[in-house]
Amino acid sequence: MGLKDVMKKSDMDSLLSNLSSILDPSDMEVIVVRGRNCEVLFTNAKAETRMRSHTIGDRECAGCFAADFKGRLCLSCPCGKGRENEPYSEEYTVDDVNGRTFSVKCNTVEWIDGKPAVRFMLRDITPEKEAKERLYNLAYIDQLTHVPNRQKLKEDFGTLENAITGHTLSGAISIFDLDNFKIVNDTYGHNTGDVVLCRLTEHLEAEKAFAGHLYRLGGDEFVLLYSGAPDSFSTEDEMRDYYNEILSSALRAYTLPNIDVKCTLSIGVSFFPKHGLSLSDVLRKADIALYKAKSAGRNRVVFFEDRYDTAQKFKDMYINTRPVLLDYGNTFGYELIDSGNKEADDDKTLSLNEFNRTLDALGLSDIENDQHFFIPYSKQLLDPAVVINLPKEKFIVQMSVPAKLTDTELEYIIQAIKELRGKGYKLALTGLNSGSIEPELMKLPHYCKFSASDTDIHRQKKVIALYKDIKFIATKVDTLEAFHKAKETGFHMFEGFYFSQPVPGQKTKEINPLKINYLRLLKLCSTSDYMDFHETSEIISADVALSYKLLRILNSAAVGLRNVSSIAAAVAYIGEESLKKWIAVLALRGIASDKPLELVRMSLIRARFGELLAPHFRVQRNPQQVFMVGMLSLLHIALEKTKEQLLEEIPVSEEIRDSLLTKNGVYSSLLNFYENYEYSNWDMVSQFVEENQLDASVVSDLYIASVKWYNDLTEA
Repeated sequence: MGLKDVMKKSDMDSLLSNLSSILDPSDMEVIVVRGRNCEVLFTNAKAETRMRSHTIGDRECAGCFAADFKGRLCLSCPCGKGRENEPYSEEYTVDDVNGRTFSVKCNTVEWIDGKPAVRFMLRDITPEKEAKERLYNLAYIDQLTHVPNRQKLKEDFGTLENAITGHTLSGAISIFDLDNFKIVNDTYGHNTGDVVLCRLTEHLEAEKAFAGHLYRLGGDEFVLLYSGAPDSFSTEDEMRDYYNEILSSALRAYTLPNIDVKCTLSIGVSFFPKHGLSLSDVLRKADIALYKAKSAGRNRVVFFEDRYDTAQKFKDMYINTRPVLLDYGNTFGYELIDSGNKEADDDKTLSLNEFNRTLDALGLSDIENDQHFFIPYSKQLLDPAVVINLPKEKFIVQMSVPAKLTDTELEYIIQAIKELRGKGYKLALTGLNSGSIEPELMKLPHYCKFSASDTDIHRQKKVIALYKDIKFIATKVDTLEAFHKAKETGFHMFEGFYFSQPVPGQKTKEINPLKINYLRLLKLCSTSDYMDFHETSEIISADVALSYKLLRILNSAAVGLRNVSSIAAAVAYIGEESLKKWIAVLALRGIASDKPLELVRMSLIRARFGELLAPHFRVQRNPQQVFMVGMLSLLHIALEKTKEQLLEEIPVSEEIRDSLLTKNGVYSSLLNFYENYEYSNWDMVSQFVEENQLDASVVSDLYIASVKWYNDLTEA
């Protein structure tokens, strides 16, 4: 006899009432059913409301709940299958006939009469779903064209990277933008330009070849991402033909009624993993191909080529950095110099999307410090998406002042500066003439640079003294004499490599007792003989801070080891040659601790750059020797010695000695290459690349890798 048989009806009603209050969460519908006909035993208040909306003669689930959810509840319900005696539990989501989404929990229970039943608990999650969709759209969908944005491209490519690295997946990245789009914006207004972009994306998304592959980077620049099995094509030519056929179908003239301007597409393509394993690599190379498409006449598809055999092509690949120092020792930031682009607001102007990719590649956006970056002015800086996302506290926008400033040009510059300041940017004026300063203009910038041709120190002093709220930056300060002269003139900051020059007439510097340990370590590491680990251990163990610093470096991202707790363990993991290198790095930083950090930065980037380049030379170089040459190339400046005096104390190989002291050493040309690279002498860099049969794109990638490596090392 069951519980229901022995209970009075009043008791049963009371129990069900109490049960209802327990099983009546305000945000859920609860229903309990039993038997093959799914008789409804219990409903809470919300579920009862649904029941009453159906005109049915009996209380069966099929006529109300199951009907409202298109029979989906029946698929998971054990009752209709006669299996309510078996333990069962399932959770899923389902839409009702009104299009609202519910989360469903279904499980078997022992009912109040001691017999099995099935309970459904349904919660309307439509508001949560809609909120998530709104957040998703804000984060991953371009709000103008409604195609995925740059962030979504990053995440989608990120899901492919393991397969790409393992060479189990290949594919293509294609960047394109609209030719003549600037004319449309300037002639018919940005609203018309926006309509063109929307119509273009609607058209491409309607085409099977492009649907689901399209992303908007910003402005009129878009990306198409394709991926597939690496054995999809038997040859590279077959792969090119395949993608050329797809992408060429987009080469049409795009326009709108009642406007005369027609836009075409220029398309640049790179392949992965052939041209890179990371998104930044393949994007950059596709972008180079896009530039070639523009240069070749537009409205065409161009595939990235591995070799670039002219200086112009080579220098178009780079944005270099030039340090800006507050004084002899403190780095304020870097000027990002795009050596390939000289004209503003034309088709060669570096778009902010290209600029962002360069920052991503160099890792500058991840540096958590107070350094600043001077960037060239671009109208795209006023784009709402850029204003929101660019960290304006790090970036200073430079505007060039023409030598002969017309009233129209003055009005344009003032208006542009006011707009930028209104968006929160800091501004720098470049190319000023101290003999013809516009007072109205000087009310607006935070920083100023005189033209390189302006050498009148007397007039410069007057201007600097007059405008006390502006920080003046001296340019091309590449010697100590130029530094001292600029300082006397009153400049607040100094741009150039003066810190890497020897002090004229300086006597040999006495090394303090603490730095003697670093010098002793450097001597031990520089020899080509086996390292004396007993003496090395004594030096390190005598200085607790030194031990800590070394272990910190060995466990950093730059080295790649983890949980190394002793020199002995480090030797076991990475070997003697590698350990020599890392101890030498630590020694260099210790010796140059009272010098500008830029001196150490240049030395270490040179060292790593050469080490990475070594295997790529036609005649391969010794990576360990190349590393040491770069690292020692500026050490005499830190010690305030001549190179000869330095090498009397440091026991290096003859190859390294000859390279540092003469122009005919094995690595002498490499040292010249470093200097040309730092000074952005791209014609000379290109000549070196060609003479040594290097791949220009590889050189670019390895420089970026060297900067990243230094950043990781700095964090350690």
